[in-house]
Amino acid sequence: MLKNYILVALRNLWRQRGYTLINIFGLTIGLASTIFILLYVINELTYDRFHEKSDQIHRVWISGSMPATEMRHAVTSPPMAEALLNDYPEVEQAVRIRQSGGWIVRKGDRIFQETDAEFLFADSTFFDVFSFELLKGDPRTCLSEPRSIVLTEEYARKYFGDEDPMGQYLKIEQDTNLSVITGVMADFPQNSHFHCKMLGSLSTLGNSRSTNWLNHNYHTYVVLREGTDLEAFELHMRDMLFKYVGPLLEQFLGVTVEQFEETGNSYGYKVQKLTDIHLHSDLQYELEPGGNPLYVYVFLVAAILMLAMAGVNFMNLATARSVKRAREVGLRKTLGVPRRWLMGQFLIESTLYALI
Repeated sequence: MLKNYILVALRNLWRQRGYTLINIFGLTIGLASTIFILLYVINELTYDRFHEKSDQIHRVWISGSMPATEMRHAVTSPPMAEALLNDYPEVEQAVRIRQSGGWIVRKGDRIFQETDAEFLFADSTFFDVFSFELLKGDPRTCLSEPRSIVLTEEYARKYFGDEDPMGQYLKIEQDTNLSVITGVMADFPQNSHFHCKMLGSLSTLGNSRSTNWLNHNYHTYVVLREGTDLEAFELHMRDMLFKYVGPLLEQFLGVTVEQFEETGNSYGYKVQKLTDIHLHSDLQYELEPGGNPLYVYVFLVAAILMLAMAGVNFMNLATARSVKRAREVGLRKTLGVPRRWLMGQFLIESTLYALI
């Protein structure tokens, strides 16, 4: 019976070639546009969710205000990560990332100018926190020593061609000490809120060991224990303000934290979910520009409307042909064809349109 349905449907499609072409073209435009828009929407909504600990990873940021100045900084001070690990049992792991401008890289006689978008520095815990795939090297030690560099597959080919880059050297800027390649990682997924081609060990930078709590140039990410109450954790983080920042305020401004806040100023630390950064972050000093949730909603509505229009167009054309098909239905009923068989015939035809 199914074979008969399909044969009759194909015969009808071929007999009404003009109608079939218009119907299929309309459905094709509607469905293809909807699918492409939904792919974009899904991509935007799944940023950073490929990390194994994506629900636990948070970024620490600074919220503060002073006369004529509001601080919403995505960067924190160098000692922040260590203090969080030492003072807060909720923090399981922490990593700092530093964007440090462009770098001149030399490989033999060849010179490459790498921008800050290509070159990042990170702590040795980078691969403990994030789930970027390391193809070669030890994730626990590849960034532990100064002048260690992990390349993406793309940049491993760029600098070393088909050679194995492990253990080979690059010269960064005018440094007399060469940097060694200690790992190769897969190219970053597109739906990551930051990307790089070269990842250097943060211990290479002397400033990474600074204890200055008022110097803000490190992106600090933490892995919080499951079930951590974020509001309570942020309230608890206020202790760092008195313990570490308070003495500096007294030293440089001659006021206590309480006096600083009594004059209308504010300063403190907050955390932001990793999965919220791309679409819902309006902070300064982001590693990369984020997306706009408004675009996601607009495109989603557009996809629904296009799909609806394609469906309405299909139904209008089917209704226009209903008079002609009524004769066929009447003849089939006269011959004793059951109602469910007639329904099956029309459903098969509609399915074929959609499949084609």
